[in-house]
Amino acid sequence: MTEQPLFAPPAKLMAAPKTGIERARATKRTEADMLDLLTARYGPQQGVLRYVVARHVRSHAGFDARRTADFVALDTWPSSGFVIHGHEVKVSRSDWLHELKQPEKAAEFMLYMDFWWLVVSDASIVREDELPDGWGLMAVRGDKLVALCQAPKRKPLPLTTTRIAAFVRAVAKTAGAA
Repeated sequence: MTEQPLFAPPAKLMAAPKTGIERARATKRTEADMLDLLTARYGPQQGVLRYVVARHVRSHAGFDARRTADFVALDTWPSSGFVIHGHEVKVSRSDWLHELKQPEKAAEFMLYMDFWWLVVSDASIVREDELPDGWGLMAVRGDKLVALCQAPKRKPLPLTTTRIAAFVRAVAKTAGAA
């Protein structure tokens, strides 16, 4: 004989199917989610490690750091020219609008990157004609990131010793060594 529960919640207290807006809120991506997607994009492909990646890369080593790039990927293949991709992650329109008001934040890193990307959780965060010159755009499609606007190839300055140290430190932290 199967035991019956002493109390069954009324039907109106049972979870109703979610509306489109509720589903969207339930799947709202965080910066951490976006960094995970970037890690997957630049991670090993069929067992081959092509990129060295780092999250939250400071502009300088030590106390001179003024800014932080959300994500940096260094292509280790000589045939690529060892290009460096820098990424700014945005998960809300308000955060993007705040970024547009402070172009010096990205400028701190763009000078040293071969490619500079805006990475958004939803393409609607960026309106047409808002993407600054020299930026590419990636957005989530399904469970991965896709390039909606290719970042143009830049002519970067060589990394300074303090920037190399900041990058290496961030690589170690990203890899879990620190």
